[in-house]
This record gives sequence, structure tokens and C-alpha cells, in this order.
Amino acid sequence: MDSKLSQKAWMAVVVWLGLLAATAYTSNATVNVFNAIIQALFSSLVNGISDLFTNYGILFAVILSIVLIFLLVSAWLGVVSYTFEVGDLVFGNAKDEDEDEEQAEDITNVVGQVARYLGFSWGLFYILFLILPVVM
Repeated sequence: MDSKLSQKAWMAVVVWLGLLAATAYTSNATVNVFNAIIQALFSSLVNGISDLFTNYGILFAVILSIVLIFLLVSAWLGVVSYTFEVGDLVFGNAKDEDEDEEQAEDITNVVGQVARYLGFSWGLFYILFLILPVVM
């Protein structure tokens, strides 16, 4: 392994550790409060699911909750994809320059996607947290 490849590999591993920690922290913070949010939403449904379509505030909060779950799952899927990309970079066999540039572009895209999903999930989490007292 030449020093340039090992430097790329170390940077990829450090970024992977950061993304893994950020995704785990975001998931933990959301799950701790999400149970209370779901209980509050469904305790306001007196007559069942039909109340969702009469109280639009609660319907909006439920839709935001579903989108928040989707964003967290997408972030975890991105971390898994990035794990495979880093594994190929660190433990992969020797490749030529064209494939190395394509792999670097793929890795950069995956990192940006995971960071975007995490940012949107934090924003949506705070929006949901702030509108919940209003709709209840």
C-alpha cells in the first residue's frame, strides 16, 4: 500500500466513524422522545383513526412522524452503503486510476446523502417537537 492510498483509507475510516456516531446519536435521541410523541398523538384519537381526518393538526404531525422515520432509515442505509465503500477502499484489491476516481466520487456522494438525511431529520424532529403542543 502506498502512502497516498493509506491516507485516503484513514480519512475514509475517520469519516465513517463520524457518520456512524452521528447517526447513532440522532437515532438514540429521536427514539427516546419518539415513543412519547406517538403516545401523545394516539391518545388524542378518541374515536379511532377516523379522528385523523377530522383533526388536521394531528394528521400533519403523524405525517411528519412518518417522514422522520423514513429519514432515519435512509440515513442508516447510507451508513451501511458507506461501510461497504470504505471496506472496498481499505481492504480492496489494487485498482487503476479511473476506478479509483469513480470510487472517490461514490464515497463523496454517499457522505453527502447521509449528512443531508441527518440534517433534515434533526430539523424535522425539532419542528415536530415544537408543533406538537400546538396541535394537542
